[in-house]
Amino acid sequence: MDRGRLSRRIAAARAEVAALGRALAEHGRGLDAVECYELAGELQGVVNAAEGAQGVAAALGARVEVRLSGDGPVERVHPVGYVDQMAPSLVALEAGLTEGLAGRKVHLGAALGERFPRVRDRVLAGDVAAATAHKVVDACAGLDVVACGRVDAEVSGRLADLDPAQVTAHVRRVATRVAADQVAAQVAKTRRTRTVEVRPGPDGLTDVYALLPTATVAAAWAATEQLAGEYRQIDDTLTLSEARADAFGDLLLRNVTVSASVTLGVPVVTDRPAPEPATVETIEVPWADDDTVIDAYTGEETRFGDLPPEAQRLFETTTMTVDPDPGPVLMAQVTPGFAVSGTQLAGLGWVDAATVANLLKVLPLDVTRAVLDAETGTLASLTTSAYRPNKAMRDFVATRDGTCRMWGCLRRAEYTDLDHTRPWPEGVTSPTDLACLCRRHHRLKQQGRWRPRLDPDGTLTWTSPSGTRRVTEPTHRIHPPPSF
Repeated sequence: MDRGRLSRRIAAARAEVAALGRALAEHGRGLDAVECYELAGELQGVVNAAEGAQGVAAALGARVEVRLSGDGPVERVHPVGYVDQMAPSLVALEAGLTEGLAGRKVHLGAALGERFPRVRDRVLAGDVAAATAHKVVDACAGLDVVACGRVDAEVSGRLADLDPAQVTAHVRRVATRVAADQVAAQVAKTRRTRTVEVRPGPDGLTDVYALLPTATVAAAWAATEQLAGEYRQIDDTLTLSEARADAFGDLLLRNVTVSASVTLGVPVVTDRPAPEPATVETIEVPWADDDTVIDAYTGEETRFGDLPPEAQRLFETTTMTVDPDPGPVLMAQVTPGFAVSGTQLAGLGWVDAATVANLLKVLPLDVTRAVLDAETGTLASLTTSAYRPNKAMRDFVATRDGTCRMWGCLRRAEYTDLDHTRPWPEGVTSPTDLACLCRRHHRLKQQGRWRPRLDPDGTLTWTSPSGTRRVTEPTHRIHPPPSF
């Protein structure tokens, strides 16, 4: 390809976009707000395509390894996917970016070119943002090229229509289905990176940074939230943030008793044995010596390293069924006749099946685990003529939705309002017409531009006056839809 011609095409594209921007700045006041928002959305496609092209160029450059020898620099050209150690610095210099941001662009371009060509093509077409592509790549960390290719084939077609807030969870589910052993190995490897650090903060405060297993954080956060609520009842001058900080410190340092309640959003929970597997694999669940094991009946705490070897072995492994059919969700056995899959905890992250199984075995939490049965559905639903839903109905909808149902919002369901997707009394007070919306997006919905439609399986579709559609999926789909 001719370097000069490519530069001229880039300059022409940049000039066209710049002219469009100047025209909008000078004459765009005659457009109404809806038209301006629609133009912003259309321009995102241009941004996506430009970032895709930039990633391709950076990846092509990064595949050239430069070594210094006695005769001067020596170049070796690798396949796309290789990243020379100096590539982030060189892109940062050319693009005027920080080296960290430049490195992210280089590695994304290399990963898409080597392992996710279909996703790359969607970015180049302007249909998918680079940020979304990053989530795909990050969610597949530890997978080999073949496994990534299978994920690429399955997710690329849906990516443009998938809520960005749900991309990571969706990709992890697919990755677990196509390469369970590799995902388990990556989970074990990642667990070794857990850490707690402190850094000086402003005016007598200190920043605390912790990277901990998601299941541990889920329990700790539930306890913090409960205690913070009790503190605010005692002192109504406390803000929620202040109460959480006080509760977190007290839980660390003082003899505070809290019974934490955690809802494990397990997509597959069954009171019947798991399907007959083709193979049964033993999955290692690493424990550090200083980890604590809590007896589910007595509440007695024991340091893992102090357990006898035969007791340690009970906790260090769990069995996982592997079906040759890639369709079923992979499960881990808790007890004979009771199996669970991995799950995404809203606002926290992914918990693999083996960890969920061990959590249910040993932690004395009030765990809500029969959330949605994959075959029949286990949560009863009620219909009432009242405007306000009762507690059972709210619990059902909050568990189904997991988060605010506006496109891209990650606010957890417990901090949202239940909203009628069709105004009451036209819309009944039932899970078939109720969805979780945070206060901000509740107000946005009331403006009337984007209109929601809730399907029986929990899928929520937002449609603009111009026909643009955004589809958000529930954290736990109802399949098949229960009868009301």
